[in-house]
Formats: sequence, C-alpha cells, structure tokens
Amino acid sequence: MIRQILSALAILAVLQVAPQSSEAKGRRYTITQRHEILQAKINRMEKAGELTMREARSLRDDNQDLWNKIVKMKAKNGGKLSYKNIAECEKDLNRISTKIHAKALEKRVEDD
Repeated sequence: MIRQILSALAILAVLQVAPQSSEAKGRRYTITQRHEILQAKINRMEKAGELTMREARSLRDDNQDLWNKIVKMKAKNGGKLSYKNIAECEKDLNRISTKIHAKALEKRVEDD
C-alpha cells in the first residue's frame, strides 16, 4: 500500500516538472506587439475588402486611442506600466480584437 502511494507521488512529481510543449504554453505577446499585430490585421482586412474604409478607420482610431492611453500611463509611472495598467490595456486590446473578429464574421454572413 505504501509503495503504491509513493509510486503515485513520484509519478505526479515527474508530471509536474515535465516541460510543456510550446503549443501547450500558448503565445505571449507584449502590449506593443499586440498593438502592432492588430494594426496590421486592420490594414490587411481593409486591403482584402473585409472591412470598409469607415470600419477600418474606426478600428484604427480605437487602436490609436489605446496607444495614447498607454503613453500617458507610462509617463505617469516612470516609463513603465503597472500590473493594473497592463490588465487594463489587455482588456482594451481584447475589446478591439473582438470588434475586428465581429466585423469579419458579419462580412462572412452577408456574403452567404
């Protein structure tokens, strides 16, 4: 009985220490990288006709407003973002990303 428990604990210890594949960890982008990726995506979708000029401009404005907000946050905090600032920026980036995906899905539905 004790051997089985010790074996189970040893197996659990090995599984917890085992490295995860890069796919399991997921991608981790900085706020600046996410900002640039979203900007490029907006440009690419506009060029492909998936966004109208007005929709693309609105999304670019949202993205630029967020960037201006980031600059102000950094200026108030010695050039760095606090954890609270990072969480707020990530939430805003998620909101913009969701808007982009919603527009893309609207276009797909309209095309069908």
